[in-house]
Amino acid sequence: MRRDSIRTFFEASPTARLLRSDHAPLILDFLHRVFKSGELISIGQTDLRTRLTVYQEEIHETEPNLLAGPPERYLTQWSDAGWLQRFLEAVSIEPQFQLTRYAEEAIQFVDAAVTRGSNLVGTESRLRLVIDTLEDIVRGASANPDRRLEYLRAQRALIDAEIHAIESGKSVQVYRPAQIRERFQTAVDLLRALQSDFRAVEERFQSIAREVQQLQASGNDSRGRILGHALDSEDLLKQQDEGISFFAFVSFLFSPNQQAILRKNIEEIQRLSALADQHESLARIRRMVPSLLAEAEKVMRTTARLSGTLRRLLDARAAAHRFRLASVLRDIRQHALRLRGSGEVQSIQLIVDAEAEIGSAMSRTFWVPPLDFDQKQLTEQVIDPRHAQAMATAFARLQRLDMRKLREHIREATLLGHSETLANLLNRWPLTGGVVELLGYLQIAHDDSHNIDPTRIDRINILQPRGRASVLQVSIPRIVFHPKATTREMATKPR
Repeated sequence: MRRDSIRTFFEASPTARLLRSDHAPLILDFLHRVFKSGELISIGQTDLRTRLTVYQEEIHETEPNLLAGPPERYLTQWSDAGWLQRFLEAVSIEPQFQLTRYAEEAIQFVDAAVTRGSNLVGTESRLRLVIDTLEDIVRGASANPDRRLEYLRAQRALIDAEIHAIESGKSVQVYRPAQIRERFQTAVDLLRALQSDFRAVEERFQSIAREVQQLQASGNDSRGRILGHALDSEDLLKQQDEGISFFAFVSFLFSPNQQAILRKNIEEIQRLSALADQHESLARIRRMVPSLLAEAEKVMRTTARLSGTLRRLLDARAAAHRFRLASVLRDIRQHALRLRGSGEVQSIQLIVDAEAEIGSAMSRTFWVPPLDFDQKQLTEQVIDPRHAQAMATAFARLQRLDMRKLREHIREATLLGHSETLANLLNRWPLTGGVVELLGYLQIAHDDSHNIDPTRIDRINILQPRGRASVLQVSIPRIVFHPKATTREMATKPR
């Protein structure tokens, strides 16, 4: 049984196909750079294609034969292979891409294998976590009130002893720096795994939506049966282990009290001297709450689409049109099957009877004279392929102004409820895109109704990009970013 399961995994799993791909190092590096390092849940098709083009140019400087095809072909191949999911959102005018759970599993496996030698191996903290978890299971699974009281009295005795020791002047026992780093690394690893689990939960909801839409499009079942199947499937998912765990997670995370406690603990973590060199992990923990909220909201939007499908099923008129269309398609299919065995067919005629369109006479526009166009002599334009390629390369290398990242800096600076000036914010996150990035902050301050004081002037020093050694000093009105400022729709959600 074990051998068959492993063989099936290597033959059929998209995770195994990604790890065994010839371009696996490049694919995993690109996906990790875009989605994980860039902290994006989804990305538009144009933006993803541009980033892949820049990544290909970077590779071709040393290895011109790798990933030599057009970016669109690779995005299509990766979507067909099950590593990227292509979908449409109501708030977007172009297709969006996100990682599938198979790509998440491959990235998590490779990341753990690569960083295993450099990261701290937390044996003591992991053992303590296992022991505490087992103890919590035994305590939570027991309905015996005597055992519960015995545990609570033991905990109270330990707490009373610690309080008495502190009040009597004894030294407080604290974690050693190694123990702090070990437990912190365990928490970061668990957080990284948690962020990868959302794709599996979301795909379970999407599978339910696809089943409902297939039953709806077939026209063979009644509305009542389709609706019953959808409701039963959704209830079944909520009753399964994954559904129960996810909805309990959402209830816990969206609690204002729990968010306040979590933010306070994160603030205390930032001040620990033992973790001063853990810059990347501290940044991940600092962005933990907004990142998890965004992940949970995206899964909840998937459930909202399923609810929208159910509402459309309840529309009697739409159901009648779907049933009629399904009947017509079924008749066409039956006629085509009968014609298939009757030899060569000279001609096929299809007559569609459509309802008459009724228009209002008042809807006709007044007569206007036709437009006069100037006559121009057309000349042939010759395009230089080398000049076009150079212009395309220069355009692809333009630095992108990431407004979401700038808003994320503002949100992190005002996370504790304090206002922050733009000058102090730039001391924490220096400008990397020159004057254009400074203009982005000014635009955000205007659009999101932050405070702009023209009576007070701040001078900002900007290091010129592209290796220039000169410093440009810019005078701007004082800008003060406030927490919970009004923002445009979808602007405050991290991607």
